[in-house]
Amino acid sequence: MWETFKAAMGAVDKAFEKCASVLIITGAIIVTLTVVIQVVLRYVLKLPLFGLEEFSRLIAVWIYFLGAYYGTRDDSHVQGDVAARLFTTARSQSILKTVTWALSLLACALFLYHAGTYSFWLYGTGERTTGLWWPRIYTVGSMFVGALLMTIYSLANVVKHLEITMAMAAGPAGGES
Repeated sequence: MWETFKAAMGAVDKAFEKCASVLIITGAIIVTLTVVIQVVLRYVLKLPLFGLEEFSRLIAVWIYFLGAYYGTRDDSHVQGDVAARLFTTARSQSILKTVTWALSLLACALFLYHAGTYSFWLYGTGERTTGLWWPRIYTVGSMFVGALLMTIYSLANVVKHLEITMAMAAGPAGGES
């Protein structure tokens, strides 16, 4: 049953990864184009387009939090590996990785709580942006979605590294290779 669940979640993960990749790449292209257009319009033609910066900022914030999800998913965040140098066995390094991800999960859960609290409060106020009068939840919602995805993938990484550590402990030499 656990293996079936993992296989199903793996398929969902692959589909979501492809979707997020497309959104990040498309968003980066859009932000680049809008900045270039705004620079040409403002400084060359002296005809700035109202609201283009706000639109660029909306896309950029979503790219940022999708990138945070991606970094959590792939374990590619910037990390210090000083503690890993103190532990020489594969099992002790696996335990360290599990503890590190458990602390990351705690931080992400805290971030999720505050992002959720703020997002739901902001949604309830109906507050709008100063330029285009878009609901602010469009930008702040990216924080909640990013925190949710980072929390889910931190949990997945804790489970993955816990399974590896437990398999090492169950091994013939206790994983002390």
